[in-house]
Amino acid sequence: MAVRNTLRDIRLERNLTQEDLAKAAGSCSRTISRIERGERNPSLEMALRLSQFLNVDVEEIFQLEDDLFI
Repeated sequence: MAVRNTLRDIRLERNLTQEDLAKAAGSCSRTISRIERGERNPSLEMALRLSQFLNVDVEEIFQLEDDLFI
């Protein structure tokens, strides 16, 4: 099951840099870049920090591509 995200879209809508998000999440801009490209999934803590900083629900940023639950 893959996770897709709208992090880049939200970031650009708000005129934020990857560095801004990295600082808010306690990470680095390289990690944010990898998350935006789908090369890496964030930890739960990072997903919550990003959600809180952007003032949106986690589900608005991250979604499962396959919504089947076993």
